Amino acid sequence: MITGGLTFLTFPVVSMTNAFVQYMRAGTVQAAPIEPPPGAAPPPPVAAPAGSPSGDLIEVPRSASYDGTTFWGSLTPDERHTLLALARRHVFRKEDTLCCEGGPATEVIVILSGWTRVWVDEGLDQRILAFRGAGELIGERAALMVKDRSANVTAEGDVQALRVGARDFGIFLDAHPRVRAVLEQQVYRRQVERTEPPVSRTLPDWSGGNCTILITDITGFSSPARTDADRRHVLDAMYRLLDESFTASGLRLADFYEEDRGDGALIVVPPTTPTEAVIDPMLARLAAELRRHNRRAADAARMQLRAALHVGPVQRGPKGVSGISIITARRMVDAPAVKRRVADTGADLAFVTSDFVFETVITSAPGFVDPGRYARVRVRLKEASLSAWLTLEGGESRLRAV
Repeated sequence: MITGGLTFLTFPVVSMTNAFVQYMRAGTVQAAPIEPPPGAAPPPPVAAPAGSPSGDLIEVPRSASYDGTTFWGSLTPDERHTLLALARRHVFRKEDTLCCEGGPATEVIVILSGWTRVWVDEGLDQRILAFRGAGELIGERAALMVKDRSANVTAEGDVQALRVGARDFGIFLDAHPRVRAVLEQQVYRRQVERTEPPVSRTLPDWSGGNCTILITDITGFSSPARTDADRRHVLDAMYRLLDESFTASGLRLADFYEEDRGDGALIVVPPTTPTEAVIDPMLARLAAELRRHNRRAADAARMQLRAALHVGPVQRGPKGVSGISIITARRMVDAPAVKRRVADTGADLAFVTSDFVFETVITSAPGFVDPGRYARVRVRLKEASLSAWLTLEGGESRLRAV
């Protein structure tokens, strides 16, 4: 599946083209066993090449972490070490684009962890071609033949990867002929694979069930006092603190539906996980982590986080999730009364929840949750208003009913 026209050839591509032709062989690819890499210990880290963050080291992942049928899992320690010396490490965030259909192919990408979606535009829709995970190589055919990209590749979540320039990759193949057999095997496997999402990406069958819905929003995220780099830093910090707080509660954030909302996140927890487990001790841990973060942060990196939690039915669809319960949670986190209290008190965390959750979970929670620290607020919807409960952590967080 290679489309697009021939791009300019302003640099030597003889080694790249020769290496590619030898492993593609125009439709004669056969499934052939690949000699497994020796079981020797991986070599030590190598210094990151130019273009990587200063002082970073690229560590060689353990071979046991990768399927032996993948590109990276099939390389010997020496081959990995050589390729790492040519690569720069990069972390793609959820929905980041790794390759763009029709764009220039200037590099190949090795996925170290995470999942990516390979797809093409079909009018107003997208057709998913495949999912690529840890150990897979992306973009080698277009890069080595100096073609435009034939498909889009998008990160399904955080993806750690190695980025190698097309010319360097061609030189690497010339220096390591065994790797050509690895690529032949990969091409054959992709020709016969089914285009279904990986098991870890398949969402549990909770559509229509009563889920716990958590929505977060970073106050002042788009403030002109912040640069794009500041916003990226603050957003990364929010996801890290959420992940650590869920882990401290015995929950894995990766097990739940998560959607980036630009200046916050939507997390849907299926009915099999009690709402109480999402609140306690997660909320206390999140407040503590936010205090710690803000004590050390410069003004542009400081974070005031609003979070709303509601319970209700959620519907799954091809483009994500929906339902009135999600809309209600969104209204709560954006309620003017909540925003005013955050502005007045300078709180690190504002947590607002519905009447139902307050009465059934908060008032009877035996752990770190104190219902006495909550005050009633009104949340206005387009058609009506509802009663909710708000607590603040950090700043001058004494509350009164508003």
